[in-house]
Amino acid sequence: MRDPIHDDAIREDLDELGLRHFLDVRATVRPMLANLAGRQRTAFAAAVADRLQHEHHQLPERERAAIVCHWRPVLEVVWDGLCGRRDGKQSVAEVAEAVGAFYLSPAYQKPHDDPADAADHAAMAAFYAAECYLHGCAEFAMWSGWRGFDYASVLAGDDRDWPHRKPPRVRLESWELAHPAIQAELDRQLADLELLDEEGWTLDETADGCRDLVDKLRGGA
Repeated sequence: MRDPIHDDAIREDLDELGLRHFLDVRATVRPMLANLAGRQRTAFAAAVADRLQHEHHQLPERERAAIVCHWRPVLEVVWDGLCGRRDGKQSVAEVAEAVGAFYLSPAYQKPHDDPADAADHAAMAAFYAAECYLHGCAEFAMWSGWRGFDYASVLAGDDRDWPHRKPPRVRLESWELAHPAIQAELDRQLADLELLDEEGWTLDETADGCRDLVDKLRGGA
């Protein structure tokens, strides 16, 4: 259980730095997702998963995890389905087949709760995006967003120089959350939701109508 007093102290540090607390972002993201349509929620989840896929594929090919690579083509199907570049029934069938294959694979049987497993965060974010495409549930989109934060936290933890740059007055826990990788992901999620709130209606149009929106959502991937 989290300590509210401790969280408030961290929040004060982040406020002074002009940065965000991930708990506040989560509290903002949830109602915003609740007010979006299923296709818009899927676009949010897919955008998070895209960023993680892009980051993972910067690794040498021999270091890439098969569980992550499994989802890369699936995300392309999701984007094509959202934009009408692929027949709706066909895209749903392809995504459902990939989700089903994952459920039946040994990869699904292993635990997916290791906070330090960046590859698992990337894979699960894509899995949640695929499930969101099939069902449109806000929870799947929210979980994809959480994996984006978790992935960024792993990147921050791998930055051995960051702790040494901490100002004396800032708590260590606050400084960990202040890492640029974490703050960039939190900012991006909120920006994506604002964009989807304004332009998400284009996902119900033809491919030409939503291409600009998708390009913006995938711009950092």
